[in-house]
Amino acid sequence: MSFGASGNSEQADSLHQEVQNKEGEEKIRAQLDLAMYFMVENNTEAQSVAHSALAAAKKLKNQTLQMEAFFILGRVSHSLNNINRSQTFFDSALTIANQLDDSWMQSNILMRTGINQHTQSDHLKALQSFTMSIQAGRQSNNFRAVGASYSMMGTVFRVNGLYDRAIEYIIKARLNYEKAEYTEGYAWSAYLLGRIYADLKLMDKAMEYYKLSLETYERQAKQDNNLNGVAICYEQIGILNLLTGKIDEARKNIEYTLQIHEVTGSKFGIANAYKNLGRVEYFSGNYALAEEYLKKALSSKIEMGDMLSKPSIYLYLGLCDINTGRPDDGLANIHKGLDQAIINNQKRIQLDIYSKLSDIYLDRNDLEKALACQQHQISIQNSMLLGAANIKLEQLQGIYELDAKNSQIAALEQQNEINRLELKQNRTSGILLIMAILLAIIIAIIIYVFYQRLRQKNSQLEEANIAKDKFFAIIAHDLRGPVHTQTSFLDHLHQEFDSLEKDELKKLLKLLVSSSEHISDLLDDLLLWAQSQVKKMEVKTTELELNRVIQNTVETLKQSAKLKQINISLDTDNKLKVLSDANMLQTIIRNIISNAIKFTPRGGSVSVKTFDSGQGQVTINITDTGLGMAPEKLNKLFDITSKNHSQGTENEKSTGLGLILVKDFIEKIMEV
Repeated sequence: MSFGASGNSEQADSLHQEVQNKEGEEKIRAQLDLAMYFMVENNTEAQSVAHSALAAAKKLKNQTLQMEAFFILGRVSHSLNNINRSQTFFDSALTIANQLDDSWMQSNILMRTGINQHTQSDHLKALQSFTMSIQAGRQSNNFRAVGASYSMMGTVFRVNGLYDRAIEYIIKARLNYEKAEYTEGYAWSAYLLGRIYADLKLMDKAMEYYKLSLETYERQAKQDNNLNGVAICYEQIGILNLLTGKIDEARKNIEYTLQIHEVTGSKFGIANAYKNLGRVEYFSGNYALAEEYLKKALSSKIEMGDMLSKPSIYLYLGLCDINTGRPDDGLANIHKGLDQAIINNQKRIQLDIYSKLSDIYLDRNDLEKALACQQHQISIQNSMLLGAANIKLEQLQGIYELDAKNSQIAALEQQNEINRLELKQNRTSGILLIMAILLAIIIAIIIYVFYQRLRQKNSQLEEANIAKDKFFAIIAHDLRGPVHTQTSFLDHLHQEFDSLEKDELKKLLKLLVSSSEHISDLLDDLLLWAQSQVKKMEVKTTELELNRVIQNTVETLKQSAKLKQINISLDTDNKLKVLSDANMLQTIIRNIISNAIKFTPRGGSVSVKTFDSGQGQVTINITDTGLGMAPEKLNKLFDITSKNHSQGTENEKSTGLGLILVKDFIEKIMEV
């Protein structure tokens, strides 16, 4: 593809000519068109032209032109990062739109208001504004504004980790963009779906949507020569390739985005390209070149006032310093990045930085600081697991009800509007009056029926929220135990390090490894459960040697069994093979044997036996000499909201999560 600037000087000259040659309302409209053109190239010039148009519209007392001028000034102020001033202009525009009963402009203004609120992290108000924009857009068939509002609602849900809702709203956005025949909106929807799947670590699915978006943007670029969409797609494709180890492909992708941004003159795009090239060269081991790119990116970001990108730039600058023999400079840079990430409330980046710092301090044999970094990681993970996102599900319930109600009565609103106009034209007609009364009664009945359905849906949502809250509480509680154990071991190791014999030291390190593996298992279970709940977990069946799967699983549990002096015996057929998902099968076996160990008294035994049960089926028989289970507890075994969980024989904590995962995975495997 050949490069070219998106701006068109001939178009600018033509608009200038119209402004000079026209008078009155026509001149003001030409000024507004010129302001919109400059908004892409020069926001300051756009602001000046729009102010002139507003002053002229006020002299003519033309409310429609005043409204449009206020709206453009709001957009320009947003581009200049003056959000408060932007919202003042939008509020003025909305007041006039309400007076004129202009639902088309109401939809546009409310959508832009929601974007301002999202920028200021007021997500609940943003969702309310987008919902009102959708209502107004439906009344006026402003499908483009409806699509944009749904798209932004999807973005709000994505950044708060509610991926199933995000996907739902972005698909709605795509459908409305199709109605509006807005190609760029369709491409943007595919791009956002790619971002969601990338967040979920579903790299193949993310790549599929990025390529779909790229294909659409490239077709559009052939018509309008605007390569911004192409650039953002190649940027994300490059990042995906970097994360999956395809360094050379990633470099080509990011270098291509840099070429595009240099032609279009996008300072923001150029800075991002240098940041990503710095990451690519870091992972390639070219630390000097990486540092050069990162410093260019940092300089541009500081100039633009972009605080969100600074933490990752400082992180990789610090890593380059450390790898080139400047550890003190490196740590200073990394801590700069951490401080900025804390200010920005960027929890995922904080986790990444603390992880890198922990590794660095371990390499320097500074166990105290390494442990402190690990504790910070755990604290952040706990806050994320306990739902410390900006939006709580219960807060969104009102928005969900409003959106559902809008969807159900949208057709009734249009019919009611038609009847309202008919009543204005035929006030003396008794027949129409009777029809209007009947229609009102029918609408009231329908709304009542919908209200009852929404109340039922409310109840279901409350039950789901209770279950989810219980699940997160269980995870946080179960994770805290092994973390505290690990902390105690590390503290003992730190206090007694000089007096410990080599064998004792090895024993303590082995226990620490075991504790870390247990924490890892818990987090793995959480990820598996979360993927399962949003229906993104695919069952991948392969032929497995059952004996090997069982032996590998038992090996991970030997330490916990040894601590309780419990013997695990295996009577497995080496020839048995099964068709199953390896990860799910291993999770099932691990959880059942782990439970057997937990509820078996010290000195007991656990036996695992496999045999061919005929008709193409294999049986795995796991028995123990444990306590057994009362019938009333057995009935609530798979109820995540139940608090009736027993402790192990030596007061080990039990959450009931393991067997819930077992049941869920067995059902998924059986469906294949």
